[in-house]
Amino acid sequence: MATECRNLSSEMVRNMQLALDLAWSSLSSEQQAQSSKTLLAERIVDAAESGERSPARLLMLALMHTIDP
Repeated sequence: MATECRNLSSEMVRNMQLALDLAWSSLSSEQQAQSSKTLLAERIVDAAESGERSPARLLMLALMHTIDP
């Protein structure tokens, strides 16, 4: 995978890391085994690059389609 230069503030990077950590820890061990932390991170990056700045929304978007109702 190629590394791209992204112009994100240090605050935004912290928000993204927080969202990823919270998303991953909110999954049960069974859900973690069936999911991918990389996929969660990609969802967060995509949302941030689309303009989302709220850590709560980044978290929600990362978990979409991950947790079964």
